[in-house]
Amino acid sequence: QGDTILIFPEGTRTKPGEKMTLQRGAANIAVRCTSDLRIVTIGCSEHLLDKQSKWYDVPPARPFFTVEVRGRVEINKFYDATSQEPTLAARQLNRHLLLQLQQGCLPLSGINNASALSGN
Repeated sequence: QGDTILIFPEGTRTKPGEKMTLQRGAANIAVRCTSDLRIVTIGCSEHLLDKQSKWYDVPPARPFFTVEVRGRVEINKFYDATSQEPTLAARQLNRHLLLQLQQGCLPLSGINNASALSGN
C-alpha cells in the first residue's frame, strides 16, 4: 500500500487522428482499490515510436517531451461501496477520465497522447 502505479488506459500508443478510447482496466483498479487517481498526459513534439515506425527510425529534429500533471480525481465521487456496483462505478469513472483527457488533449504524434494514471 502507498505505492504508485502507472496505467495507460488507451493501450500501448495512441494513433494520431483517431478517436480516443479508453479501456476500463484503470477505472476498475481505482474503484476496486478505492484509490484516488491523478491524470498525467505525456506529449512529444516529434513523430516517434508509433506502431507503424521501426524503433530505430529517428525523427529529423530532437524530440521535446512535455508532461502535464493534472488534479486529483477523487474516487468517492464515483463509487460508494455500500450502495453501488463496482462495474457501474468503473464505467462512470472511465467516461469521466475520457472527457478529462479529451478536453486537454492536443493532436500530437507518436507516443505523445499516451495518458498515464497514477495513484498519487
